[in-house]
Amino acid sequence: MRLKPSGSPHPLDDLGLGALPQLLSPDLVDQVIADCGRRDRRVRALPARVTLYFVLALWLCPAAGPEVLRMLFQQLKEQLRAGALRIPATAAAVQACRRLGPAPLRALFRRLRGPHGDPGAPGMSAFGCDLALLKVSVDGTRLDVADTPANRKAFGAPPRGRFGSGRYPQIRVLMLIASGTRAVLEAVWGPWSVGELPLLDKLMQTGAVRRVMLVLADRYFTGFPQVSQIVRTGAHLIFRTPSRRKLPVFTELPDGSYLSVLPGPVYSVKGDWRRSARERGRRLGLRARQEQGIRIRVIEAEVTVIPEHGEPRTESYRLITTLLDPKQAPAEQIARLYAERWEAEIAFADLKTYLRSHQKVLRSKDPQGVAQELYALLIVYQLVQITRARAARTYPHAEALDPDRISFTVTLRALVRTIGRTAPPARLLHDALREIHAHPLLTRRPRAKPRERKGTVALAKAITTRPPSKVEYKITTRAPRGN
Repeated sequence: MRLKPSGSPHPLDDLGLGALPQLLSPDLVDQVIADCGRRDRRVRALPARVTLYFVLALWLCPAAGPEVLRMLFQQLKEQLRAGALRIPATAAAVQACRRLGPAPLRALFRRLRGPHGDPGAPGMSAFGCDLALLKVSVDGTRLDVADTPANRKAFGAPPRGRFGSGRYPQIRVLMLIASGTRAVLEAVWGPWSVGELPLLDKLMQTGAVRRVMLVLADRYFTGFPQVSQIVRTGAHLIFRTPSRRKLPVFTELPDGSYLSVLPGPVYSVKGDWRRSARERGRRLGLRARQEQGIRIRVIEAEVTVIPEHGEPRTESYRLITTLLDPKQAPAEQIARLYAERWEAEIAFADLKTYLRSHQKVLRSKDPQGVAQELYALLIVYQLVQITRARAARTYPHAEALDPDRISFTVTLRALVRTIGRTAPPARLLHDALREIHAHPLLTRRPRAKPRERKGTVALAKAITTRPPSKVEYKITTRAPRGN
């Protein structure tokens, strides 16, 4: 084995990933590789940094497959033509990925996570300067992994559904997403059998939820253990809660909302609430649970959707929040803010539909490879969102542009087109931003579509009767009912 001399240049040191070195500097990549103990000890055809670029490029160009290596080496075409270099074989790339492992990708994602937007930028914060809470959403999704014995052992068999067993094992990912930029603040994951509530415990242990945040989530997270974890951080929340839940009316407020309490745990638990039935202690009465509960404010509203085609429909919403002052946070504004939770759904569409393209199943056949691929996918997603946020800040025809006006797919394609070019990364990023600025989106129009699973007969029938169209939303807060 020939050791690599300290400080000696490598023939591939100048190899980059288009404009991305401006967002992901080579020094940062080398640092995380060294910190994880993956630094090269001898001269290789694919050094660690280039291998990491290769893993990322597989998600930037998922349809290219092995041709990704040829795209990367295109910027060194003079050396290739002269015979000084050769493009490594696919088997060499696979071995290099195994040597690299998931640790550098995980460390790199931790360096890149964050909202990547100023608190005062359009769409980032709620309630203006008086409160200025960063809007974030918590939600989960699932990803398919290759059906191999190693993956089945680590992640379980394909889950069963209404129509029998699935085709692939799955992993579950829970993400904390900034609603303004759709950037990821934190992501945790595990086998499909691990539910979103245990993953929320894992997410809270990372310290990603902080005092200056306004957390939005759906009905699945409105249990007392989940709400109390968020409240202990000092963050505020707006959650939708089931309409069947009985919440007492303590004080009716002028805007139609009312003060109430989220009752504490049913059992007198000391320590971890996930104890066996024998260890839970005595059952508490309602009064004792309310004394241990969390003070909340309840907003009951009716949302009427008026489409261009078809009949209007009305849906009831019941929201709970820890923002107790109706002057600081009016009920109608809270009801409108809850719609920001759907930014998480748009983020999952960006990640799973537009970024993955036709690569619906993770390629890796073992758990270490799955972890590497997943963190690479999150890194590429984050880099695209960082570019979107930068494009919004530097838009030449407006002082401050909402990142919602910047297309994810336009940004992704602009970055992909810079791969393999020989210009300096700063120039490539400048060209990519110019391309992005030339295609701003129109102001987002409220639209509605049937809530059916994509690609099913039910969706096709529903769209025939109620095609997606522009809609108007009318939000009406109502006085509390006796409960």
